[in-house]
Amino acid sequence: MKKLTKKWTKPVSLVTSALLFLSLAACSSNQSTQTSSKSSTSTKDNLSKHVTISYASVQGIDGYDYTKGDPLAKYYSDKFNYTLKVSSLNWDNWSSNLRIWINSGDMPDVAVYNFIYADAASFVKQGLLKKLPDDWKTRWPHLAAVYEKTSLGPEMEKKLGGTYFLPRARFMNNLPGDPLPNHPTVYIRADWAKAVGFPVKDSYTTSEILQYAKLIKDKDPGKIGDKLVPLSEDTNFAADLFVGRNSTHYQEFYKDTDGKYKWGAASPDTLKGLKQLQEAYRSGLLSKDFYTNKNQTFFNDFNVTGTAGASFNQAPTSNLQTVYNDFNKNIKKDPYENIHMATVLGDDGKYHQTDLINFWGTIIFNPNISEEKFVRYMDILDYNSTKEGEIINMMGLKDVDWTYDSNGKVKSLYDPAKEGKALGGPGGKYQSWGYLLGSTVLFDDTSFEDPNIDQRLRDRSKELYASRVKEGTPETFSKVNWDLYTYDSPSYRRAQFQYNQEYVNLITQPGDIEKNWKKWVKSKNAVVQPILDELNSKLAK
Repeated sequence: MKKLTKKWTKPVSLVTSALLFLSLAACSSNQSTQTSSKSSTSTKDNLSKHVTISYASVQGIDGYDYTKGDPLAKYYSDKFNYTLKVSSLNWDNWSSNLRIWINSGDMPDVAVYNFIYADAASFVKQGLLKKLPDDWKTRWPHLAAVYEKTSLGPEMEKKLGGTYFLPRARFMNNLPGDPLPNHPTVYIRADWAKAVGFPVKDSYTTSEILQYAKLIKDKDPGKIGDKLVPLSEDTNFAADLFVGRNSTHYQEFYKDTDGKYKWGAASPDTLKGLKQLQEAYRSGLLSKDFYTNKNQTFFNDFNVTGTAGASFNQAPTSNLQTVYNDFNKNIKKDPYENIHMATVLGDDGKYHQTDLINFWGTIIFNPNISEEKFVRYMDILDYNSTKEGEIINMMGLKDVDWTYDSNGKVKSLYDPAKEGKALGGPGGKYQSWGYLLGSTVLFDDTSFEDPNIDQRLRDRSKELYASRVKEGTPETFSKVNWDLYTYDSPSYRRAQFQYNQEYVNLITQPGDIEKNWKKWVKSKNAVVQPILDELNSKLAK
């Protein structure tokens, strides 16, 4: 059987993967069964024994020393006596490289996997991933508590007959609601809104967003001239802003209130959103080439050049301080007076979304990982699931970067202005921090308790998440349908469209949008109808 290679950044060819497949499936399956049946308490971890752990994840810095590269990395490697060899993936190759490595038996000891059920179930069936010991929750109780909060973990455990995936929780102590609301928020220039007589509110309908953009275009309160962009978006966020805010299931199949499965793209609500998206485009409220924007550079119009009146974009609590700092630095205005964040509703006045599910990225193990390495890394994950571990991953080292005040609250000791760099991330004091050192609770949650983030931003962020839960209904803000989430068939896979791109193609076509949409829906019928027939025969009740 092929041994684990030392360089995981070199993709294994698909031909090699195919040749290895049969022997690996049998070999891995047998070994996985043997190791998973062991009690996790049967082998006591010996920290005096140094281990080298290979690890792959997106968000890594290529070539960075995650063992001794900064004091935080050194803290972890000293505490757990390991060398961490990180293979850094990017957003484009995250899923594809891991799929190749897993299928070829060439994956590292540990990886963060972008969970896709159909592939995940296939990996498990072939024995390509390690099954955790049946008593792992007793051995690592803090990690187990995070696992239970993710909802994905327990559901997949039931579906797959054991634990193969450890989801990382978006929220743990600050879960805003069930179902879980998403992060996108509309950023509005509050000073411009005041100048054109537009009200500052906690939420706006999509029609109100159009109204605001038209006022900004007509009156140009910032005196921007030809460079003015009333609404700065890219393909994904433009479609989400108008189509997604009006149509809950605009890019998926769903079970309707009558118990039948339907296609969200063909719903009247989707057409409503498309009409508004086209109006925004044809009226010049979006830049004429908005669909060419890449990698969220469109947001620079708002907080770097100051040429945008509004932008619908990601707004997790962890990112807000950076947005406000950049605005202050570049626009030279107080962001707390001149930026307003709000929730966007459909024209029915309701919040539309399907359950985000409380996880992002799942931790998986090579089925042939040694017991010493497995136990060691599980100990790291369990430590990071404690309050101390969460704080260290979020804020750095105790009594160096933070401490407790007289009331027992976390107090920051780090001044990025004085230090001349951020606390973490590329170019920061701790470039290794966070997800690359085994975080199990993500910054979405811990940022609510981070004193390095202005309290006003933390409070506003909580208000926004809460408003989405309050302004949705079971029909417009639906919980995850696990039967559909875990459904797979050849015809179902064929119907996975690039919806946002399809919608933007529709609204940029000449002619009537309703006629074009109906023609498009009809053109997809040969692919869509077999899926609806399957779902209604197998899942409808």
